[in-house]
Amino acid sequence: MTDITSTSAIPSAAALSWLQLDSFVPTGEVDEIITRTAAKVGHRRNIQLVLAHNPPVLIAQDALSRALNQPETSGLSPRERELIAVVVSVENRCAPCIFAHTATLRQLSGDPLWVGLLEVNYRHAPLTGRERALADYAWKITRAPQDIDSTDLATLRQAGLSEPAILEAAAIAAYFNYSNRLNSALGIRPNAEAYGEAR
Repeated sequence: MTDITSTSAIPSAAALSWLQLDSFVPTGEVDEIITRTAAKVGHRRNIQLVLAHNPPVLIAQDALSRALNQPETSGLSPRERELIAVVVSVENRCAPCIFAHTATLRQLSGDPLWVGLLEVNYRHAPLTGRERALADYAWKITRAPQDIDSTDLATLRQAGLSEPAILEAAAIAAYFNYSNRLNSALGIRPNAEAYGEAR
């Protein structure tokens, strides 16, 4: 397991991505974010280590991520939120996010085979009607946002989603499209630790 102590230096960005930035020891809120996340997932996430070179962006991304992950006020279950993350990340072919969110979904579902099917093609995985509506919506937000219209929201309502849940689903899918593109644009190396979890 990677050393996750708060005093650990961040390796040079070149070891984690295509960037060529020097290594340094994070401090303040940046250190707190990296340490808190590592305590939760068991390793320091490479994307956070790279974004630590631009603290305002790391802090803003962390705040948005946490705002979209509030189970006590959510209209979506943790499994549904991770399903959206996986569908978006697979469509964008974002290895760091695929590794991270399939690991979480394997832990939540206890079914690595089902998660593996989602990675290949979510349309071939057994999903509830509500899950399929969410997956189709997330895919469309990712692949064809210009084609979305009011009928897409009507489909979600018919599947039992409330208006706040639809808002949340859209925000989660949009967030992961941002995160995927950032990872891909910088060549962020996926965390091997996540790949091996819950298999």
